Formats: sequence, structure tokens, C-alpha cells
Amino acid sequence: MIDMRRTNFAVAFVSVIGLVVAAIPRDAAASSNSTIHSFGDAQPIDGGVPKGSLTYVNGFLFGRTTTTIATMPTPASTPVGSYGVIFHLDPDHVASSYSIDHVFAGGDVDDGDNPRHDAMTPFNGLLYGTTLDGGSHNNGIIFSIGQDGTGYQVLLSLHNSIGDESHSCFVVGNDNILYGMTAAGGAEGEGVIFSFNPATPTPTPTATPTATPTNFQTLFSFACASSTGKEPHGRLTLDPNGTTLYGMTRKGGAHDYGVVFSVDTSGNNYTVLHDFSGGDSDGATSDHGYVVQSGDHLYGMTTSGGHHNDGVLFRIKTDGSSFELLHKFGETHHDGKNPYGSLLLVGDLLYGTTANGGDKDLGTVFVINTSGNNYHRLYSFGGKTNDDDGAKPIDNVILVNDWLYGMTTEGGAHNQGTVFKVSPSPSRPRPTPAPRPTPPG
Repeated sequence: MIDMRRTNFAVAFVSVIGLVVAAIPRDAAASSNSTIHSFGDAQPIDGGVPKGSLTYVNGFLFGRTTTTIATMPTPASTPVGSYGVIFHLDPDHVASSYSIDHVFAGGDVDDGDNPRHDAMTPFNGLLYGTTLDGGSHNNGIIFSIGQDGTGYQVLLSLHNSIGDESHSCFVVGNDNILYGMTAAGGAEGEGVIFSFNPATPTPTPTATPTATPTNFQTLFSFACASSTGKEPHGRLTLDPNGTTLYGMTRKGGAHDYGVVFSVDTSGNNYTVLHDFSGGDSDGATSDHGYVVQSGDHLYGMTTSGGHHNDGVLFRIKTDGSSFELLHKFGETHHDGKNPYGSLLLVGDLLYGTTANGGDKDLGTVFVINTSGNNYHRLYSFGGKTNDDDGAKPIDNVILVNDWLYGMTTEGGAHNQGTVFKVSPSPSRPRPTPAPRPTPPG
């Protein structure tokens, strides 16, 4: 496995600053370009086609890409293949700080391949993540890397019997255990809910330990042809009580459009809170999103469903009651369509992205109140032909120092995706010109 690290890594301890937005105007004007990095720019190696979101630690944004872009001839130290990278950058000094921390080498050397959705999970000075493929069984891995970009190591190679194809990362329990899900594997091959103890083995910069069964526990296996849901692609959400996990599945349920569920951290008391049925008044298929919690409400999105089958944003109580749609995407001209990711909750505001829709049908960034009011499109992506703008975001945004940051899967100078930055507040509406006076008759 190859680590490509910066030798001088400036560490700045910066806290994420919360945002308070007062009255939100009804009109939203997008700036002409959101790109702060085009994948493919870095030489001789860069990542491409990011399908996840970013993690902010110690003043730096960390992320992953699903492919590797290398100059030809490929540098001798680079793994043969296109398996993705881990990178970091300082959002205030992108060009001088952008760095590749690890180049995934794939299953031939028991490394990861194709890291997908969500953001790496910060915990105890490390970032934890997963890959969809790679590892000794080519069923994906669990890995860690230091929050300074060094010390990458494989912690566990997943395999079919315990769960494989992890599309997302983790939530950290009050017991310092990582909880996650896989989309396949387990008793009936439809995915699992699992726990992983990162304390044993203890990660070190020089070792690549092999986890024993005591490190990984399958808590719940999704059943084939199950009314309780199957094939989860998203992350889990931990209730403040510390013992209840919430999540969504991509398929299964009575209509095979997925479900919202709750389960104890022990794997017991699995309960379907909502069964998606599609159509005008319900959602369908959460591709890789997760729910966010505020009080006794959960908020989430589905890629399809709603009046035009362009996806919905919903709210439901944690006991499964009072399900309601807060927004149906694609209902208005140039609205966003088909949200693939999750929501960011800041106070009583929800931020998110859509993969399609907008002025050029290349995706949007939006904001809405938790009450379902004051929905605004904050940004409409223009793609490569629009000054190398991004296109097709399929995961959520994060808020750092009063700016929203995220990634797109397409667009940018090389059409390999971008890291973008947009304002969390709609632009002030342009004043309406006064009507011309009627000439005297």
C-alpha cells in the first residue's frame, strides 16, 4: 500500500462556527461558479469522481474519491489501477494546501477500493472510513487514517458472512463503539447492522492488524424478500438516549421502496417506523441518505416519489407517527430533483443537495426550515461548460466558517468532479422595477 503524505502539515485548531440565519428572502440567485478545486488538477496524481461528503477537522477538509487520476506514464510508486484516494485541503488556501494522503491500491494487496458515500468519521484523533470493494475478500474494508493525513491502515477486511459492500461510514456510540451498515452480506445477503470496536486492535502507524471476531459484531441481518427493509446504503443516526439507532433502507418493505427503522444498539427491538409507498404522497428509495434528528422528529429524503417522482423531503416522529412531506422536488420551474444524499441540520434549517434539476439540470443546493417553510434554491450547478463549475452532487454539504462545502461527481476543468463552496444564505431579491406611469390621455 502506498502513502503519499505531506511532510509539513500545518495543524490549526479551528472550531466549526454555527450559523444563525434571520429572515430568508424568497428569491435566490446563484453565483456563476462554486468550484474551489477541480479533480484532475493535481499532478502527478489526483482523485476523481467523488461520491461522498467532506469531514472538517483541525482546519482542513478531508475527503475521498472513487477513482485515481495519474499522469502518463504513471509514477512508479503509484498502485496500478484506479481505486480512489484520500485527500485534504485548507479551504482558505486550497492551491497551496491540497494534498493526497493515501492512494488506494485495491484487493490485490488487501487494500481498499472504491470508497463511496458519506464522510469519514472523526474519533480519538483518527478518521475512520469504509470502501465498497477491495480487501482480502474484495468485499470492502474498514480503515483509519490520522487527522494529520498520516498513518493510514486497514483495520478489517469485510466478507460476505459478516457483511459486505459498506456504502457509508459510522456513528460513534456513547460506549466508544462505531456502528455502521453494509448493503450486502449477512445471513441472507441483504446487508447488516454492525458494531466495530476501534480500540482493539489499537491502530498504529506501522502495523496493519487483522481484526478478530471480537472487534466486529453483526447486530442485525436484513432478510431477503423482507417487509422490514433490506440493502441499506446510508449511515445510522444515534438518538440522544444513546441506545437507539435510526436508519433507512434502499429496498424492501411492503412496496420494495425501502423503510425508515429504529433498532437498539444491541441489535434488538428492530422496528419499522415508516414503509415508503411512492406515488404523489410518499417517498420512494433512499439511495444512500440517512436521517437527521431534532427533538422527537427525524428528517430525511428519498431519491424518488412525490408528484413527479423527483424525490421528497420528509419528517416523521421517532415513534413512527406523524409522517409528512415537507417538500416535493421538481414541483416548480428549475427546482432541484432527485436528492441522493442526506441533510445538514443547523438550528431550525435543513441544507441539502439534489443530483438533478436546477437551471441546467445538473443539480442544486437548497435550504428549508424544519417546519417545511421557506424553501430556497441556494445554488444551481452549471457544469464544465459554465466556467468549469461542478455538476451532479450526490451527497450532503457541511458548514464551515459560514460557508457550505461539498463535492460534485462531474464537472470541473476535467469533468472529474469538484470541491465546491457556496453561501448558506439566499441572495437578496433584486428590487422589482416600478411600473411605468400611464401617459396622460
